[in-house]
Amino acid sequence: QFREHGWVVAKGILSDDDLDGFVRDYSTLIAAKAKELHAAGHVKSLHEDQPFDKRLACLAAECTEDVFQKEIVPFGLGLDTMYALQRGVFDLFFKPNLLKAIETIVGPEITLNPIQHCRPFLPARNGQQPRLGAAGIAPWHQDQGVTREEADAADILTVWIPITDVDKNNGCLRVIPDCHKLGLLPHVKSTSGTTISPDVLPQEADGYTIIDCEMNKGDLLLINKFTPHCSQINVSDKVRWSLDLRFQKTGEPTGRHFWPEFVVQSKADPTSVQDDYSEWCRRWVADLASSEGERWHRVAGDVGGSVGGESTHSARKAEAAMDAVVGCKRKATVAAV
Repeated sequence: QFREHGWVVAKGILSDDDLDGFVRDYSTLIAAKAKELHAAGHVKSLHEDQPFDKRLACLAAECTEDVFQKEIVPFGLGLDTMYALQRGVFDLFFKPNLLKAIETIVGPEITLNPIQHCRPFLPARNGQQPRLGAAGIAPWHQDQGVTREEADAADILTVWIPITDVDKNNGCLRVIPDCHKLGLLPHVKSTSGTTISPDVLPQEADGYTIIDCEMNKGDLLLINKFTPHCSQINVSDKVRWSLDLRFQKTGEPTGRHFWPEFVVQSKADPTSVQDDYSEWCRRWVADLASSEGERWHRVAGDVGGSVGGESTHSARKAEAAMDAVVGCKRKATVAAV
């Protein structure tokens, strides 16, 4: 199905045990933020009785709009992969069943692309989908349309991993099958991010079908680099947690040469696998600091990527995001590894 239609949901690839490290680490960060909000009088309850997919939503719902913007939004940015730098995320990259699935498409020499995001997709607020770090409404796009041109020669596989069950109610992804055969479509900037130019977006009237990718925790959504996909509003009372990872054949350009890539599997040279967590942390901290001014995408002006051709990332923003995740506790942890 992947090669013919440009996408596939691989059922039950990851077990609860495989995802426990992610849930453990992010639960710890949320618990610390809850205590901070409670101590400041912003929330009345720590919501300790709530499950992982509801606790952050409950905290956010208690916050006034001003507190939400000043406290929850920067905290959400700090939850992204490269800022939070959690061991449970790093360990997930090397899960045998994950790599086995990726190998069927990429081959045995696998590199983790630096485009990698944790997305805590909050419930809608006043009828609008809030943006929390990398988690916000994503308009119709192809992932090859949001890399730099240098990666056009690479076959980059998107692997979208739901950490909780996802359906139309909490904002599952949507895909348009068979469009990967069209190649790269023109992309333009919009208020919600880089998007396929509306005049070339494949339509149902043209014979295409839009699929809602409802999935269970532990499934994988594998997406061709040319398959159009988007997100939709979360009208539930739960957070739609997911990881968005990209993998490719080792040696191909990543499209983000200024950020770290990691070899996660090599059958030709097993000693080349880069499974040192402390090195992953070190390289992200160093590369975020040194990449200020770099253009992330091929399209200038996209929200969350570049504005006027220059990246919205800066060393100051990176530091602020890191500080927002439990103050300096996260930074001290990284410094100690």
